[in-house]
Amino acid sequence: MPHDPRFRPLPLSSLKVAPKVPQLVRSARLEDRALPLLTDLRFSALVVASHRDGLDETLHVMLRAGVRMAFVSGPTGDLVGMVTADVLMGERPVVRALSDRIQHDELTLADVMTPLTQWEVSDMHHVRHAQVGDIVATLREHGLRYLLVTEVQGGQIALRGLFSAKRLEMALGQSIESDLHAHSFAELESVIGH
Repeated sequence: MPHDPRFRPLPLSSLKVAPKVPQLVRSARLEDRALPLLTDLRFSALVVASHRDGLDETLHVMLRAGVRMAFVSGPTGDLVGMVTADVLMGERPVVRALSDRIQHDELTLADVMTPLTQWEVSDMHHVRHAQVGDIVATLREHGLRYLLVTEVQGGQIALRGLFSAKRLEMALGQSIESDLHAHSFAELESVIGH
């Protein structure tokens, strides 16, 4: 790239002491716009694991990446499901291993993931003008810990971002989880009945 006289380099200096690592402090009220609390997947860490990957190895990758949810790809590389750290460390793998009469370390993500067909998503069109309270009401109404947000790009549906109940709770300074575990128990029943 040739030198452009309109731009000048910024001044640099050397560090004498270790800098503090910034801490994300975000507070919100129910009336605030929700968009600033959206984790935009275009700019955020994202883990995509194979449906054949083991639970412990996937959890390790997620923790190293600093995320609590991973997407699961199928044999062709397309997304087929998702899994959360809470699921990987929770009862679902234990129940599944017992019902299939296999060892925990024999389970794969395909055994415990939430399949794509069970995802409940909202379109970015609705999220653009939503308030934090609208997102909280949606999570409560549907018993979700994550609300996935999609948008149409080039005529196809694409994942755009997500809202996390944990992040919203931190921003609001209070729990929003009135009955968010009901969905988990319904999922548990479906695994047992599988």
